[in-house]
Amino acid sequence: MTNRKVAKSKRPEAERAAEWACMEVMGCVDTRRALRTKFTRVDFMGCDVIAVKPNGCKIWVQITAGQINAVITRRKKLEAYPWHPSERVFVWQLVERALVANPRKKEWFFRVWEYVRNGKTRQWSDQCDPIPVKSEWFKALPKERQGSEQQQLQDSTQ
Repeated sequence: MTNRKVAKSKRPEAERAAEWACMEVMGCVDTRRALRTKFTRVDFMGCDVIAVKPNGCKIWVQITAGQINAVITRRKKLEAYPWHPSERVFVWQLVERALVANPRKKEWFFRVWEYVRNGKTRQWSDQCDPIPVKSEWFKALPKERQGSEQQQLQDSTQ
């Protein structure tokens, strides 16, 4: 059995990695991260990252680097909001795991839960594949990259 433990105090890095994952894995053209300062916290409808796909569909992501209790708390918080049917809502949990070949090195991935529609109701699904996190994703997304993605979208629509 592999030793899997959930990352602790990696929340800012997890949010930056989520921005990267939205751009690289989910194909989004623009992302925004919630504002967090010493005395205030502003989030988007309970989420840490909002991303927009080229077709205009919004992806809402709540990130946690905590244990399963943190995931359950965040899922309950998101259930209180009235989501539009076209919006996709996720909770991503950042998890670290030691590599089998070299136990000193760690690999990171997001465990993913999606709030999916089931008829007129919604329920949480953990049937999504985990998202492997590259080490460079822990750094902030360059602003020129976001601008180039938006420029490419504008050029393709004209």
